[in-house]
Amino acid sequence: MKKLPNFVKWLIIAVVLAAMAAMMAAVNDRASRVEMPMPDNSLGIYRQTPATGK
Repeated sequence: MKKLPNFVKWLIIAVVLAAMAAMMAAVNDRASRVEMPMPDNSLGIYRQTPATGK
């Protein structure tokens, strides 16, 4: 990469960062539409507090 002009190196970096941002936005959009189930306490790993009433 020594023979590439400096602006080409920066252009490559900008394109890579833009691609990463686009992928992150796509994953975030998809993850925001997933409905998470309620926590399962069948193993008793969550502490019970007076606020939960159990």
